[in-house]
Amino acid sequence: MIVSKGIMIVGYGTRKGNLEEVLQKQAARLRCRGWENVAVAYFRVSSPTIPEAVRELVSKGADEIVAIPYYIAEGTLTKELIPEKLGIKDDCGYADVDGKKVLIHVAPAFGYSFDLTGIICDRIADAGGDRDCGVLVLGHGTRHLSLSNMFVVKKNAERLHALGFKHATYAFNEFCEPTIKDALDRLEKEGVDRIVAIPLFIAMGLHLGEEIPEQLGIPAYNDGGEIAVNGRKIQLCYTRPMECDPRLTDNIERKARHYLGD
Repeated sequence: MIVSKGIMIVGYGTRKGNLEEVLQKQAARLRCRGWENVAVAYFRVSSPTIPEAVRELVSKGADEIVAIPYYIAEGTLTKELIPEKLGIKDDCGYADVDGKKVLIHVAPAFGYSFDLTGIICDRIADAGGDRDCGVLVLGHGTRHLSLSNMFVVKKNAERLHALGFKHATYAFNEFCEPTIKDALDRLEKEGVDRIVAIPLFIAMGLHLGEEIPEQLGIPAYNDGGEIAVNGRKIQLCYTRPMECDPRLTDNIERKARHYLGD
């Protein structure tokens, strides 16, 4: 691939999780697919920072960069804060990087991609679930006015219904409704004796390791077990998040080709 073009995979950053491992694996896959100039960057906590990664790509010859947010949904970060750190105002613009004029694009988050739905279906199957068991799609929730995270999570639960999952619902860790408690109550009332809970999150971290398990009624950093809902025992399986599924590698590469024209 042409070294004058660069790809930056942008994550939020983490103090306690595997996001860095996930992004490095995706970057390695892109390099093995022939993309010469690939970097990872983080909005906060982890390093390199977004400005540091931009300078790294430019030092290697890039004069056009696509920043690809490794995020489930759009929000303030993808629409405002990441472009600001890139030195542009919108999703495309020129930035001055060490005296060099560089064209920078910001691709959208995964959003409504069917790639996410496919991963969710595989998580259910791998957990021994089927279309008759209870399915709980878990989202973080959002305060952003677009409510994009809420709608993406809801849309995936609706797609599961359309695929024949009779007891598919969704819930949020915070900010949005229904709560996890309310969703478990609903599934119990529908008579399920088994629930597969799939976090529609990018990677492991504090939310998935501690906060959500507490609300599900399982130990921290645990993959499930028997829980009590309204006094009835239900078997719950808590799956891994989206992490570095190869379909997300394909998604990133499609965006790179779209914006960089290769």
